[in-house]
Amino acid sequence: MKKKTCILQANCQGEPIEDLLNLSPEFKESYNTYRFTNYIREPIPDELLSKCDLFLYQHLAKGWGELSSETICSKLKDTCKTIAFPSMLFIHYWPLWSRQKGFDYPDIFLESLFERDLDESQIIHLFMNAKLTNIYDFKSIIAESEKIERQKESFCSAKYVDHILANYKQRKLFNTINHPGKELLTNTANAILFELNLSELTTAHIGAFPEPFPDFEQPIHPQIAEYLGLEFCGPDTRYHVYGAELTFREYAIRYIKCRKLGMEDFIGFLQATAHKS
Repeated sequence: MKKKTCILQANCQGEPIEDLLNLSPEFKESYNTYRFTNYIREPIPDELLSKCDLFLYQHLAKGWGELSSETICSKLKDTCKTIAFPSMLFIHYWPLWSRQKGFDYPDIFLESLFERDLDESQIIHLFMNAKLTNIYDFKSIIAESEKIERQKESFCSAKYVDHILANYKQRKLFNTINHPGKELLTNTANAILFELNLSELTTAHIGAFPEPFPDFEQPIHPQIAEYLGLEFCGPDTRYHVYGAELTFREYAIRYIKCRKLGMEDFIGFLQATAHKS
């Protein structure tokens, strides 16, 4: 049987989704999948779009121009099935995360401390011991994030926000703000298979699938863990950080040292210091 053409357009979450879908014998036997990365604005050839039978995508607004979901869907044949799936982002574990460019995993409070005339020991002391709830309105930060995710979810038949909110305190669902774990990605893959009238992944399939994005578990500030009532982490929890197993405090010390050295490549710094520890 000739395979159908599937185009998958997504961010970094697209690769594990593709891998999970291909664990389904029915899906793998039915489709040849071509994956395109949206955040680097990877173009999809019109020739491929014209013969696409299944378009799997994370919704992109009109501002994306030729890559927007509306534009791409207009180029598909009438018989092409389209399925939007979630582009999940979760800041509850890291409400001090900043969108600023130029440094990996920037922290709002730490960055504010660098603006003061403080040495490394003073910065780490304030970062670990200042009462964060007296400085930041975490309730509002989290509420705004949930509102955005609800809006994104409206484009998808697969709902995910309620599942996250019901389970994020009991077990860690994300490694970083935009790197969900196997549980959430499996839910997404199964939702796609359901829409295609294909069998969901078996327990054996899921059990053999490795955890995605294993290189970096972004540490969670102990005060945030306490504020949220997280059951899986605390001050002594160790996280996998590019080859090193670090507590949150040890991770924060490396962040501070990297910034004090004037380096912007924090990932490179973490990788280099992991080999020395």
